[in-house]
Amino acid sequence: MDFVPHDEETIKNMLEKIGVENIDSLYVDIPNNLKIKDLNIPEGLTEADLLKKLTELSEKNKIYTSAFLGAGSYYHYIPSLVDFVISQSQFFTAYTPYQAEVSQGMLQSIYEYQSAISRITEMDVTNASMYDCASALAEAATMAFFITKKRKVLLIEGIHPEYVETVQTYCWGRNIETKIISLDDLENNLNDEIAGVLIQSPNFFGEIENISHVAKIIRSKTKKCILIQAMSDPTCLGKLTPPGKNDVDIFVSEGMGNKPSFGGPNLGILSVKEKYMRKMPGRLIGLTKEINGDKEGYILTLQAREQHIRREKALSNICSNQALSMVAALIYLVSLGKTGLKEVAIQNFQKAHHVKKALSQISSYSIINNKPTYNEFVVKCPNVDKLIKKCKENDILPPLRLSNYFPNRKDEILVCVTELNSDESIKKFLQIAKEAI
Repeated sequence: MDFVPHDEETIKNMLEKIGVENIDSLYVDIPNNLKIKDLNIPEGLTEADLLKKLTELSEKNKIYTSAFLGAGSYYHYIPSLVDFVISQSQFFTAYTPYQAEVSQGMLQSIYEYQSAISRITEMDVTNASMYDCASALAEAATMAFFITKKRKVLLIEGIHPEYVETVQTYCWGRNIETKIISLDDLENNLNDEIAGVLIQSPNFFGEIENISHVAKIIRSKTKKCILIQAMSDPTCLGKLTPPGKNDVDIFVSEGMGNKPSFGGPNLGILSVKEKYMRKMPGRLIGLTKEINGDKEGYILTLQAREQHIRREKALSNICSNQALSMVAALIYLVSLGKTGLKEVAIQNFQKAHHVKKALSQISSYSIINNKPTYNEFVVKCPNVDKLIKKCKENDILPPLRLSNYFPNRKDEILVCVTELNSDESIKKFLQIAKEAI
């Protein structure tokens, strides 16, 4: 049906009430060069014509039969149960639980999510409020400032370039100095002025860093420095040592249980040691009992954001609980069960290692990584353009061209292999690599 929120008479009455002559006067503070004159919105369509138009647009999408692209967004098997559950209206339409007493179902799902993530990371506390890993890492960097009151953070080389850009943007807004260094230079750059050290493992190039060794270096050089670990693909936690066992102070990651789908939607995981809980942005859900009885209920235990407390005291302006993506991650973990995540990690290790070894045996190809890797690795190629072109011609989403982020690495690609890469697709990719010499 037609819906016109403000007709001319209503607009006239509103303007008179606030003492403004017309709409243009209402927006007089906006510079003229920023005002859009004509939106060029097409005429409305009937439902039949609209569906036809949308169908035509959808046919422009290219759906590949297999993918060797990762770099922060990964193709993993998502059990059918995930889509079934998040399609239920009580989850699909739920947003921020402003009235906790009437949002028990949503609060319980957040509580269960927090518990599940804390269990696999072996960190003390997890929230459910981050948009993605990039913003979660930036929030972690500002947390380090709030905890230590220091205005310098170190970023170890190997962090996703887009995460770095987000961190630098957040830190610029709070006058926090950022410095990118190599891992070998960490010890020389540590001092009592450093608020935190940010490191990604597995890093952007798929390499697994020795986080416990990094923690020992930090603890030996400075008493009050926050170690922050980032991770793009948390499925590796099915096999790798969890951050909680490596003396990590703050752990952030991309979520899981969601498909890449043009880069989202996703969620950011953020887990911390208990002593830093009150400096964590977003919200925490707790389980309690009624005062005069034994009935359990879920409550908003902590919500240190600007919508709930005085703006000047807010730690963050994160205003979403990423409800739908959070439920997807929870159901994904529940569906996999105790051994499922481990099996996913093992298959990622084995298949990626198989492709890495096979490529290294093809003339003119060489593996750049010197450290162990998880499902991604860097390959030097004789002809990147030809390889990518042939992949697309054979219905394969090609690996990442590293020169997209690093212009001087024109002959290198970042290859990703997950459990969804079948033997057939791997053989086809290796054959394409041979033909692309």
